[in-house]
Amino acid sequence: MSGALILAGGGLAGIAWEIGVLAGISDADPALYTAITAPEVTYIGTSAGSAVASQLAGGATIEELFAQQIAEETAELGAEIDLVAFSATMASLVEGATTAAEARRRIGRFALDAVTASSADRRAVIAARLPVDAWPERRLLITAVDTGSGELRIFDRHSGVHLIDAVSASCAVPGVWPTVEIEGKQYMDGGTRTIANVDLAAGCDPVIILTPAPEINQLGPTLPPHELIALGDASVSAVFADDESILAFGQNPLDPGVRPPAARAGRIQGARIAAELARNWN
Repeated sequence: MSGALILAGGGLAGIAWEIGVLAGISDADPALYTAITAPEVTYIGTSAGSAVASQLAGGATIEELFAQQIAEETAELGAEIDLVAFSATMASLVEGATTAAEARRRIGRFALDAVTASSADRRAVIAARLPVDAWPERRLLITAVDTGSGELRIFDRHSGVHLIDAVSASCAVPGVWPTVEIEGKQYMDGGTRTIANVDLAAGCDPVIILTPAPEINQLGPTLPPHELIALGDASVSAVFADDESILAFGQNPLDPGVRPPAARAGRIQGARIAAELARNWN
């Protein structure tokens, strides 16, 4: 199997940063950008990353996407979120759970009970992000979690599910955005499993992972080691947000106002790391 580009979750700041990093790679090494976005490369998108992966797969140019991120006008809905409080809530929900699936079921119940924006309004926001609303021919995997079972679901062009619904489900942050009904089940953010679901790239080589977060968080490694191990002997480049990017994200990654600084910080970082990524990719 060919290579994979994995795009992790991270809110509006994450979308902007990932687009910025890719724009910076394109600036510094156009051939590398062409290689990592080639039709044979698998895209794996979780939450914010599902939007970026779908935008790229839909044929949008990186300059078009970057221009959207630095524009003052946007169709995005903002939301207030305190990351410290949100993390504490998630931790309290899963305390005592004996399995990962049970922990996600608890988060699922929380997501279902939350008062959020309407499903129609949220779907319109997701639709506005995507250049086309049909699945591309290339291999694009979008992750979401079943609120009832706690199990991961992987949507692709063979799933019989509308692309907008798949991305909406993947981006349904528990307690912030509404869950998404698909085939009689309610789905929530794919990041409630893990931030990037890296193990889905098993068999791909090489692999680039864009993660709009520090490498280490208060709970340990941002990317679970067992998921990286699942990639075997593949050449893996994990890119984490640098200090300048983290500062650009601000206190609320769901604030549309963070988009321009996050995108610009990502572009600088992408250009700086392009040479190293090229060595690993090749």
